[in-house]
Amino acid sequence: MDDDRPGKDEDRPRGFGQFCAAARALEVLGERWTLLVVREMLLGSTRFSQFQQGLPRISRTMLSARLKTLQRAGVAERLPDGGYRLTGAGRALRGVVAELGGWATEWDRRPLRPDHLDPQVLAFDMHRRVHLDRLPGAPTVVELRLRRTRPERFFLHTSPAGLTLCSDDLGLPVDLRVQADLAALTAWWTGDLDWDELLRTGAARLDGSDELCRAFPTWFRGYAFAPQP
Repeated sequence: MDDDRPGKDEDRPRGFGQFCAAARALEVLGERWTLLVVREMLLGSTRFSQFQQGLPRISRTMLSARLKTLQRAGVAERLPDGGYRLTGAGRALRGVVAELGGWATEWDRRPLRPDHLDPQVLAFDMHRRVHLDRLPGAPTVVELRLRRTRPERFFLHTSPAGLTLCSDDLGLPVDLRVQADLAALTAWWTGDLDWDELLRTGAARLDGSDELCRAFPTWFRGYAFAPQP
């Protein structure tokens, strides 16, 4: 009987009708957004708002449904404070997600399309992948302007605990201003363009002290799936 037919048990996960372990895994993980929700948890997201920052195009309804699917499968669990975390089964997916990203980095050579570029996703990913020991000792405010059809502005606030990302201007003095073309900065983040090339071509401009301008690109650990040297 065809599992894809609509019926009274539509809430039951649709299967492939195969004993194959890969098919059974895809029954849990193969729906749109599911592995990306897992990716977000692997990268440290626990709150609904954090998932939405890392996945700004997912609806609240879809995000809630995918989290429930992961909970039912024993991949994620709800915390008493309302957050979410991966179980042992979920943490075991780290290698799966890394291999998928590595495969795309090596074999999917399609150029990034405009719809692949999202300033919110880029700023959020940058702010959570930093070297804490390379951040300024004193609190520092960075204004990040990403140029697409219109500039979008974010603020990075440094502290000993890391970087905080904010889209609102809190009225604090800005120590460093970074203006960059969204496509070019994304290419730098994914390892396809080096920082010196960004500066040489004018795709990025920095306005601040020489020390901060030199240090800024070194704060970041880089994209999780960037090509390894």
